[in-house]
Amino acid sequence: MPAQLLNGKIISDRILSEVKAKVATMDYQPGLAAILVGDNESSKLYLKLKEKACLETDIQFHTYFLDAICAEDKIIEVIDFLNKDPETTGILLQLPLPAKFDTHKLIQAINPQKDIDGFHPDSPFTSPTALGIVELLKETKTDLKNKNVIILSNSEEFAEPFKKLLPDSKVEYINPKLQTFPRSGMPLRGSDFGLRTLTADVLIVAIGQANCIKPDMIKKDAILIDVGISKVDGKTIGDIDPSCDKVASWRSPVPGGVGPLTVAMLLHNLVKNAK
Repeated sequence: MPAQLLNGKIISDRILSEVKAKVATMDYQPGLAAILVGDNESSKLYLKLKEKACLETDIQFHTYFLDAICAEDKIIEVIDFLNKDPETTGILLQLPLPAKFDTHKLIQAINPQKDIDGFHPDSPFTSPTALGIVELLKETKTDLKNKNVIILSNSEEFAEPFKKLLPDSKVEYINPKLQTFPRSGMPLRGSDFGLRTLTADVLIVAIGQANCIKPDMIKKDAILIDVGISKVDGKTIGDIDPSCDKVASWRSPVPGGVGPLTVAMLLHNLVKNAK
């Protein structure tokens, strides 16, 4: 049987309906403020999706556009205003920032109680992307106790939440940038990781290298979660080659998998904060 596709849009619509119902019970309208620095087209697209979701759930949405040549102090000034603004329930600093800015410093400037993205070390919130992935895993109705969950990602911060979200699983993080590759510039292969990907009952991939995960790199009946995004010939492509469907049991597609759920869980965090 070919792998079943995990439709993130259907699940996200369900979560957004729950968010809207909770907003309807409040005596005020929660608000999300987004800060966009520079002119990154992908960031603009992501913000449009978040704005659309806010409109659908009766949440206020405001975007603060700043030029890439602005001073870092100007961004901190906007963050400080939003930290104090009683109508702002959550603050979103759209990443990535232009290279000249200190991302860590700017995240630290956000009131952790309003950091619904969960980036601030003192934020009480969990990453919406990680929460969305867990929702996808729940949809498979698979018992993950003692199962091997391998996360391929360029960022350890991305992998960190899964240790708490999947406490009964064996979670392992692999950073491809720290691996020794036999041929520089060649696509990632299972042998480059000592065949460790073949032991994954759940493989979560967030590398940004189009179709780099091939069928010979995965375990039979594995659950595949694709977080990677690349543009190839004008098309949005994930990290996991669709040909893996002949080996895997479940796969989240790109687009339409993790993306919609990241937006839904961001608003879930926002309403949780408002409550």
